Amino acid sequence: MSFRLRNQRVPQRTLILNIPTWYGILELAERHGWNPMGAILSEWCEPDFAAPDGDFENPQSWEINYWEAGRLVLLEDALNLADALEGAYLDYEPMRLPSLRHYTCFNGNLELERSYIGIGTLQHAIQFCQLGAFYIEKT
Repeated sequence: MSFRLRNQRVPQRTLILNIPTWYGILELAERHGWNPMGAILSEWCEPDFAAPDGDFENPQSWEINYWEAGRLVLLEDALNLADALEGAYLDYEPMRLPSLRHYTCFNGNLELERSYIGIGTLQHAIQFCQLGAFYIEKT
């Protein structure tokens, strides 16, 4: 299973990440100053959607949930995520990763000790987030 991130304006632009890589990117961004706003339910963007009283107007009622399908990361949040990932990229300590684990690196016990995101994956995530708002989908 993996996550597909799909640009809101240009749906053909997607980024597919396995689950540990997506979680690793979120964790890395938070360690570098990203303050998640929360992903909204994608149906809130439908033209005929009637928001429950106060929910859409009050960002505090949004769930900070980036690991469920059917969520939309808004423009400001996506750009803030990209900024934090750029900070991580500048602080990045290169590590040689085995070729079969080109997305994340696990310790010997196969427990996720700390995700080392491949530098190329990090670059793609930054570029994708800079494109603006995106949907989170499971594949």
